[in-house]
Amino acid sequence: MWDRERVDDVRAYYEKILPFYEKESIACAHLDFWIGLARRWRPGRILEIGAGLGRITEALSRQAPSVGIDISLEMLYLASRRFPDRARACLVAADMRRGVFACPFDLILAPNDPFCHLTSALDRRQALRVVADQLSARGRFVLDGLYRKRKGFEPPGRRIRHERGVLEISETWLPIGSRQLWRARYRYRERRTGESARTVEASFVARAWDPRELRREFASCGLTVEQIWGDFEHRPFGGDSTRIIVVARRAIRRGTLSRSRR
Repeated sequence: MWDRERVDDVRAYYEKILPFYEKESIACAHLDFWIGLARRWRPGRILEIGAGLGRITEALSRQAPSVGIDISLEMLYLASRRFPDRARACLVAADMRRGVFACPFDLILAPNDPFCHLTSALDRRQALRVVADQLSARGRFVLDGLYRKRKGFEPPGRRIRHERGVLEISETWLPIGSRQLWRARYRYRERRTGESARTVEASFVARAWDPRELRREFASCGLTVEQIWGDFEHRPFGGDSTRIIVVARRAIRRGTLSRSRR
């Protein structure tokens, strides 16, 4: 189970990397992709799971009223300072496994896979059921899922230039057992003009998605997968894909369908 100790571990990880996370998140936000979906589907309300520093929630609030949830209180505090008076966007401290909103959402999104921190099948199904319960009849859920082939994964290092210096990021992913579990290790090294370099290393355990089981897993939680993309260009997922993006809708229950035909 994703108990209090596990929640504290996730919070501790993000608290440790917080000095570098905003610069990294700017480079990984893919705002054009998420804004494009909102413009295409015209949702009345939007929910972002794992909002972090609120960059995507803020951008989407220009398209429709938006809510972002996260368990990191430090990140939510910093995010709230960016748009404290924006009426169309708000941030809420919440656990993705718990439904806390009475109103349905027409678009629920999960960028950078916050579900990867749910390492047990039970917790993951619980969170997916909450998504299904909070979707409107016309709503869509879009997951930018963690996908790793079953071997070690070490992408090229990244260099992010900013106004005060350069941030270098390296990462290594090693498989643990056979349940799509991975140990992720990140190393951040920042060099600022006139200052000594600062290095921080942090790690966490994550659960990736198995493309062979994904449709069945979603279906068991009341979600029907519409599309699976392999990148932010909407290309279909395939053997050479480096990520997995899932578009799903709330499954139509037989009883509901029968009543609608009367």
